[in-house]
Amino acid sequence: MKKKRNTVQKGIVFDVFKEMHNHPSAGMVYEAVHAKYPEISKATVYRLLAEAAEEGEVLRLKLADADDRYDVTLHRHYHIVCKHCGAVADVSTVIDEKAVLECTSGFESFTVEDIHMEFSGFCKNCRDRSE
Repeated sequence: MKKKRNTVQKGIVFDVFKEMHNHPSAGMVYEAVHAKYPEISKATVYRLLAEAAEEGEVLRLKLADADDRYDVTLHRHYHIVCKHCGAVADVSTVIDEKAVLECTSGFESFTVEDIHMEFSGFCKNCRDRSE
């Protein structure tokens, strides 16, 4: 596989991305990059994030009912998504995936290869606004 070059644009995009601690979508990263560097195109930001995800440099989160989001934390972990505003946060709870896999014992026609678990609820800001 051909090694990807480290370009100035890639450095800029990932510097901005790493400053964002909200599991941003590609669109959110583009908006932040564009505010500082309007010469960098939307296509470039989307391409660089997609390539980084394919190469395992960032995680691409495929969340239910939401745009893909990106995460700099690479180890196995889970997320919670606000049902109102779409905010995403890490879940620090350790989940016994072996116990979860035991729940699939009635589905012999499937081979489970991965578990995707997503929590949903309301973030503090949305909860405070509704009170």
